[in-house]
Amino acid sequence: MIEEGSQNIYTDLGCADADAMQRKAKLVVRIGDAISARALGLDQASVVTGTEVYCLEAWLKGNFRHADEAVLHACLRHLDMHPH
Repeated sequence: MIEEGSQNIYTDLGCADADAMQRKAKLVVRIGDAISARALGLDQASVVTGTEVYCLEAWLKGNFRHADEAVLHACLRHLDMHPH
């Protein structure tokens, strides 16, 4: 039997902080897309964003539960300001 889920996988999984996790996941996807679009390595992305390489690597691997949303937003802003 196939059961239709909600629009938030974290809600479907029963996470207490489902809305925050979904927002963070969307930000991390956008960060990854921006890094790829600019053909940056993690070392270069680290310099552009002012974020440690290990943090970027962890986020892109899906380990962002403890990441601060404001930090993710700032990281994305720095990447958006970086010329192509």
